[in-house]
Amino acid sequence: LSRNGRSQGLLLCTSTGVLQEGNAGTDVAVAVARKIAHLDTRVAEATNEADRMMIHALIEQMPGGFDAMNSFVRETISDALKSSHLQYEKAFADLVHDLNDRPVSTSAPPLPTLLTTHAGMAGPERQKDNG
Repeated sequence: LSRNGRSQGLLLCTSTGVLQEGNAGTDVAVAVARKIAHLDTRVAEATNEADRMMIHALIEQMPGGFDAMNSFVRETISDALKSSHLQYEKAFADLVHDLNDRPVSTSAPPLPTLLTTHAGMAGPERQKDNG
């Protein structure tokens, strides 16, 4: 809860960003979703048993209890996946647009190749001819 008493919700934060904002990377969002997909808060653990008991007691006091908490966590990661997907699709579309809309320069010299031609023959054929 914030200082004004309003819930901030569940923010899924990573070293690369907040999943719900779609800027943490699709691979990270998918990995987190796979871990959470079958989460059951009834069997969740804590490093400290007193903390686990306190968390369980708080969840049990909530309307809907563990089922509501499990749904809330799943909905949160589902929303994060959707945001990540939208960000990825936008980045992908922007890149495709940039690649397709760049004019091709005709004044640039041709790129070098590994096989060169000499009198109409490719490199290996020329070596046979010269050898």
